[in-house]
Amino acid sequence: MKRPFTSTKIPRLAGALLALAILLSACGEPTPFYPTTRVMTITPTTGETKMPPTAAAPTATLSPTAQVYDPNVPESWMYLPVIPEGVSQRVRDLYEKGKTSGLNQEAFSKVGDCETYSPYFLAPFDLKASGYRLGAYSSLGTVISGYAGSFERASQAADPGASVAWVLSPLLADPAVCRSNETPLICEIRIHKPAVMLVMFGTNDVKTSTREGFEGNLKRLLDLAIANNVVPVLVTKADNLEGDGSMNAIIARVAYEYELPLFNLWRAMQPLPNAGLMDDGIHLTYAQPYFDLPENMQMGWPVRNLTTLQMLEFLRSELE
Repeated sequence: MKRPFTSTKIPRLAGALLALAILLSACGEPTPFYPTTRVMTITPTTGETKMPPTAAAPTATLSPTAQVYDPNVPESWMYLPVIPEGVSQRVRDLYEKGKTSGLNQEAFSKVGDCETYSPYFLAPFDLKASGYRLGAYSSLGTVISGYAGSFERASQAADPGASVAWVLSPLLADPAVCRSNETPLICEIRIHKPAVMLVMFGTNDVKTSTREGFEGNLKRLLDLAIANNVVPVLVTKADNLEGDGSMNAIIARVAYEYELPLFNLWRAMQPLPNAGLMDDGIHLTYAQPYFDLPENMQMGWPVRNLTTLQMLEFLRSELE
């Protein structure tokens, strides 16, 4: 019989080397950027779209015609939609198991690096209503109330220097709340009991792991989440720090192999100035989550927050 909340021990030397690698990783806390925001009078658009409205010229050329994803064609992940068109039977079965295994169907967890740990990511939706404006996306209010408490929560499985290996290492778990030999990932599952987990890695892994190592660790993470009946959602990263898109290609291929939802954040960022990234090519550009201000929707953070809410809305509509 499967033992829930299991973790894997790793040697202390390996843990020390991992900690050193994290210190040398690419993704850290950026210098805060708070642009001046003008209040503009606009006419809200009717209906909702998967992609937020923007007037920026795209930074990548994508075919307007639908293409079938082929895991044997590395670049084909770029054509995957931001929000998937449906979920597999495996995901539906996993979600149903979660209902009977003590998971909280009104909770999700954030698992990832600096851009996941950041208070810019989703936290405003738990703080106060004046901190965000949904505009034409008013239906997302149901998602915000449905997952209340998960948006602001500091996940045990998110850290500014995190890689996939970090979240699998018991030596890097918080001893104040995590059990002995418990990994950050398993600690987060045990404490928060999320039905859904947003998995967002790849940036730090460019410098701390080989492509093969990243894929192997990502699969270990998914195996542990699935063994505990949590639905993992894989998310492509906005940057291309590796230069050839290979990390996102791996993320897409693994999602395909595991029959899991893929949230293609990279594609949502492409129409934005500099693909929604600061000059360092890593961190997202900042503006408050005012979805009714066109100038705010030219920035990376509002678009990431909007599309993440849409992803959560999609999952609730498919699974409940």
